[in-house]
Amino acid sequence: MKKNLLTFATALVLLTLPNLTNAQFGVELNYGMNGSYDPSYNGFTHFGAGVNYNFDDTFGAKIDFASDKFSIENEFGDKTGAANTRISLQGIVNVSNIIDSRSFYNDFQILAHGGAGLSILKSDIPTLDKTDHILNIIVGINPQYKVAEGFFLGIDASFIANISQHYNFDGTSTYVGDANSITGLMYNLSATLSYKFGTY
Repeated sequence: MKKNLLTFATALVLLTLPNLTNAQFGVELNYGMNGSYDPSYNGFTHFGAGVNYNFDDTFGAKIDFASDKFSIENEFGDKTGAANTRISLQGIVNVSNIIDSRSFYNDFQILAHGGAGLSILKSDIPTLDKTDHILNIIVGINPQYKVAEGFFLGIDASFIANISQHYNFDGTSTYVGDANSITGLMYNLSATLSYKFGTY
């Protein structure tokens, strides 16, 4: 039974692989700087990855994952912080192609993206030891350059708003006494490496 299942799964993969390869799928990795506005912080502790799909030459969508860590010195000279992990569904627009439909075939393109998802913020202060589940809204721009067939290098600048955040980026609670939340504002500036399947 297991052998038959393995044979079926292998055959299914082999049958669908040509279609997948010719589809407009892509994968991306990014690493760089993350930061927050209040309290003020920036550091090279951002990592992200994603899978994208192009509906046509101009519009697409992606699911992306990101991890950001914050370590902020307080008034006593001690460092406290938080870890922010997020997943989001975003729309992608090839801005260059809107300006000039022939630019899709150029090596340099400017992509804009935006969407929403779920963030999980965890304070590293042991006495709090709670996890905050937050709605995130993200917008960004990603200029990229084709360096080889299917491979693109770029720079991504993204702005993220965490809606109803109960911990500051330094790990402290946003309230004393009655529960209260803030909209946490953060940003990423990262180098990106993308690979797009099919012919580009």
